[in-house]
Amino acid sequence: MQAIDWILTVFPILLVIACAIYTRRYVKSVADFMAGGRAAGRYIICNAKGQASTGVANTLSKFQPLLTAGFCLSWWDSLSLPVLMLVAIFGFVVYRYRQTRAMTLGQFFEMRYSRRFRLFAGVLGFLSGILNYGIFPAVSSTFFVYFLGLPQHVHILGWSVGTSVLIMAGYLSCALIMMLVGGQITLMVTDCLEGILSHLVWVVVIAAIFCVISWPQMRTVITSNPPGESLVNPFDQNKTKDYNVWYAMMILLTTIYGTNAVQKDNSFNSAARNPHESRMGVVLGNWRTMARNVMLVVLALGAMTFMKMPDFPGRAELHAIADPEIRSQMQVPIALRYMLPVGVKGLFCLIMVLTLLSGDSSHILTWGGIFIQDIVLPLRKTPMSPRQHVMMLRLAVIGVAVFAFLFSIFFHQKMDIPMWWLVTEGIFLCGGGAAIIGGLYWKKGTTTAAWAALITGSGITLGGILIDHVFPSLIRYFDFNGNETRFIAAGAAAAVYIVVSLMTCREDFDMDRMLRRGRYALADDAAAPTVVIAQRRKKLEWSRLLGIDADFTFSDKIVSGGIFFWSLFWLGVVAVGTVWNLIRPWPNHVWATYWLIVGIILPIIVASGTLIWFGIGGIVDLRRFFARLKTMQRDARDDGSVGEYDRQKEPIPPSKSAILS
Repeated sequence: MQAIDWILTVFPILLVIACAIYTRRYVKSVADFMAGGRAAGRYIICNAKGQASTGVANTLSKFQPLLTAGFCLSWWDSLSLPVLMLVAIFGFVVYRYRQTRAMTLGQFFEMRYSRRFRLFAGVLGFLSGILNYGIFPAVSSTFFVYFLGLPQHVHILGWSVGTSVLIMAGYLSCALIMMLVGGQITLMVTDCLEGILSHLVWVVVIAAIFCVISWPQMRTVITSNPPGESLVNPFDQNKTKDYNVWYAMMILLTTIYGTNAVQKDNSFNSAARNPHESRMGVVLGNWRTMARNVMLVVLALGAMTFMKMPDFPGRAELHAIADPEIRSQMQVPIALRYMLPVGVKGLFCLIMVLTLLSGDSSHILTWGGIFIQDIVLPLRKTPMSPRQHVMMLRLAVIGVAVFAFLFSIFFHQKMDIPMWWLVTEGIFLCGGGAAIIGGLYWKKGTTTAAWAALITGSGITLGGILIDHVFPSLIRYFDFNGNETRFIAAGAAAAVYIVVSLMTCREDFDMDRMLRRGRYALADDAAAPTVVIAQRRKKLEWSRLLGIDADFTFSDKIVSGGIFFWSLFWLGVVAVGTVWNLIRPWPNHVWATYWLIVGIILPIIVASGTLIWFGIGGIVDLRRFFARLKTMQRDARDDGSVGEYDRQKEPIPPSKSAILS
């Protein structure tokens, strides 16, 4: 890192911190701290939510499958794109969840099932989340040690302290300060700005890598694997472990099943100004991910090519890493340290620092909020004032950061990052998915069924973790990776929920009251006037097949239909290509050319276009966001508790309430 690299890294970070401090003036209620005042538009949600899901540990987790399977997973992922787009356009789970106005899943569970179930699900979700997040600081700090070429230990006052420990303490302190200042409002603003800036830097980094590593060099490396382990031919992967077609199919099914069950995005799901904006934020996010995906592919394959050069300067350093898991994770960071030119190295470091702050801030806010909202709040017999409530939330955020710091120091990770995340997510997701979908869409779903599903899913998943870390001698009898364990647990939990509901349902649940429909509807949640909806209803019958309803404007239809038919086109390409290869397989050089066009060139073009689109949209949305926060009326009852406000037969009109100064 040269002086210009440090300037490019540090200066934008200072601007982001300044923006974080500025947002403090807008936090005047619990809903502001936990749900951004429910004032965010689609472009804020798209940019901020996308940025929050791109932490350093998340980036490294993407490198491991790419180094193992190359482009092959992209082929099978193309089969899932149209399905996921339909899920997004329909607003599956997302739309109805926002209709409930719940701040957390636990609040929804109490509305739909019971307070005891909320408490149990809160404990389970919190356990799942902090175990999932617990390895973030260790992985992230190790990345910076190797990317920056720092010593493993430094001496302070005669004590030898691990460099990674100091990095963890430093960046967690920064993330804590940002979240203690303004909670979700700060997160929405800073992540949106970081997302726009990162999008620009991705395009620059991709161009720089192709100035260092040529496509012919990359093609030689990715086509040289032995038969059965191809990085370009998805039909020549019979020896590829874990990351293959079955991995892709199980991920697709559990992703749909677990919509909103992965609670790290919980605060973003509640922050939209109405249900339709929440849905459109997810739709737009599918366009935005193309830029990051192509950057990850180019970084991983460029690093792989650089490492296989005879004069690769980091070979000895890489081989000196004794732990095989850390060695696997640090291949790309070490290669990038030597490969990226001056200036670009600083920009890449900037991306990593920004994603580090946004990703970890999102996690500590989410899990701290879930602890208070879904564990402490249901146990309290007396309500808290808004000031006390926000103070408790801030203390919980500190507690989560301290736990992650200690967990990262003492826990030794034994499996790939993606597999650890899949199995820890599954502790809650496998049973929670059935309780969420059944609770939002099936009036016959019962509390008993929700209990049975959650116990079944978590029991199977926790069993998989115990076998891997406590009883390794049993692995030969239960040899499943994290993805397979999660898939089995989810299927079992869904079946249990259906069977038990049919056995125990005595009275249909009143869905209209929970979803604020009909006479319970709230004017603030409407995306279009009722009269306009009635006039347009008949004209929209054809588009309802795609989930497009009266809330969609003309531009919304263009955006949603465009990405759906784009993904449908690639589904057709994959279908034709699959039949063609079964009859007459393509040689490796044809596959390499295909991936150059489809996996790199086209996504770069899309990334460049969406940079302008989402950049302008994000800035406009931020101005509207601040304007709403200045003028909106706060309601102290809107604090995540389920009481009179949610149980009344008739809706309660908004009233002036005490707010935080």
